[in-house]
Amino acid sequence: MTAVARFDGGWTPQLDQAYRDVLGAVRDGSLGQDVAHDELALSGRFGLDPVVLHAVLERLSDVGIAVLDDQAAVRFRSLSPAAWVDNGWLLVGLLEGVMRSAVPVLTAADLVEQGRVAEVLRRSAHLRTPELDPAFWASITFWIDRTPNVSLGRLAARAVERARFGVTPSIPFRSTSVDAWAAAAEQAVRYPGVRSAERAAHVLGRLWGEHVDGTAAAFGTAPDDGSPASSSAHSAPSASSAPEDSPSWAVWTPDDLWWDLLAMVRDGTLQRDRTYRAGEIAARLRQSVRRLMPMVRRLELLGLVETRPDDPERIRITRPDLQHWTDSLQLASTLVEACARWSVQTLDDTGRAELHDVIDRLRRQGRIRDYGYTMSVVELSRLLADHTPNPWLAGSLRFALSRLAFVFDEAPPFRRWDIEDVLTQLEDAIDRGDPDRAADAAHALNVHYDAHIVDVVARLSGTES
Repeated sequence: MTAVARFDGGWTPQLDQAYRDVLGAVRDGSLGQDVAHDELALSGRFGLDPVVLHAVLERLSDVGIAVLDDQAAVRFRSLSPAAWVDNGWLLVGLLEGVMRSAVPVLTAADLVEQGRVAEVLRRSAHLRTPELDPAFWASITFWIDRTPNVSLGRLAARAVERARFGVTPSIPFRSTSVDAWAAAAEQAVRYPGVRSAERAAHVLGRLWGEHVDGTAAAFGTAPDDGSPASSSAHSAPSASSAPEDSPSWAVWTPDDLWWDLLAMVRDGTLQRDRTYRAGEIAARLRQSVRRLMPMVRRLELLGLVETRPDDPERIRITRPDLQHWTDSLQLASTLVEACARWSVQTLDDTGRAELHDVIDRLRRQGRIRDYGYTMSVVELSRLLADHTPNPWLAGSLRFALSRLAFVFDEAPPFRRWDIEDVLTQLEDAIDRGDPDRAADAAHALNVHYDAHIVDVVARLSGTES
């Protein structure tokens, strides 16, 4: 779990061991599912500080196998088959962004390590040994361990945990057709570049599709029950997750407390770089600390505050920098591609008309340099999320767009006025229902986003010519 621990600030070896102990008890049945467990009783059972236990339960909640309530109780559960499959496709979508962000920072030592990882994967597949499952996951975490993008890394690491531990018993990876993935991943390290990373991610998508098809017997369902499919995505889930199976950020609805807390951070009532106790903030809002803390966790995911697992009520208001913004844009663009692939296959006439209207508006606004252009780009992304049947992907994109909107006091305007290459390919993808064409459009948009990042960094760092 090194990849996961890396993206959890303050996650100590003590917390990691506690997490393993509680997760093990959930998976071996020692902790019954769908019954309420008192947190204080659990802390005594495992000999843990209640603060440590709660941090562990928060992480299990992120994974989707624990549900916390307002009465200091927790219920454990497994993901439904549909939720497990939906999360797997979220992981595949995130991996492309992870790989794109990692290839520029790879070293000679990484090339050697990737060769070792690929060889173990090939050998275990050819020999049909039990090491195939851990070897496959090692080939995934190799990339997560190396991405400099904390947002992408954290979401991808959580998706790995769900895929491995979200259902009981686990679904081992058994597909032996790994040669293309091993070779593509090696090529992405040996010849680092955006295109090699994208190719490798698409190869992984096809391999994951085979794995999903192979889970039908384990779940007792047919993998192609009306599911959208493509040559590159191979297959998609048999059904979308039910709302209760969806991640909290996908179904969460903001309320007055959220807007009040966000306003306190955004308007400077809670000062940047200053640390507050949760009780102090809760008193200002006339709420309980327990009611406040889920909102604080959401602020943390947006990059606006920092807490530590060993002292979660110590809240530091951050001052997000250009790297936070860059990470957020890379996360959003990664999920735009995944949602574009999914949505174009399932659009009805109304959905196609909505997307064409935004595309027409973007053309018009781009020609006249209308500063509503930036909001239209965002609206295009939101529409792709709205028409994506996978709630894990759609909810993650909405979250990424919120992070992008709030990371700076004023979001940098998008000045890439001519994106006709994107719009033409996307129109074609919409009309034909072609996910590969949608991916091409997203790749073209990523080129514009890369240039946008260079432009914004130059502007905000004072180096613009």
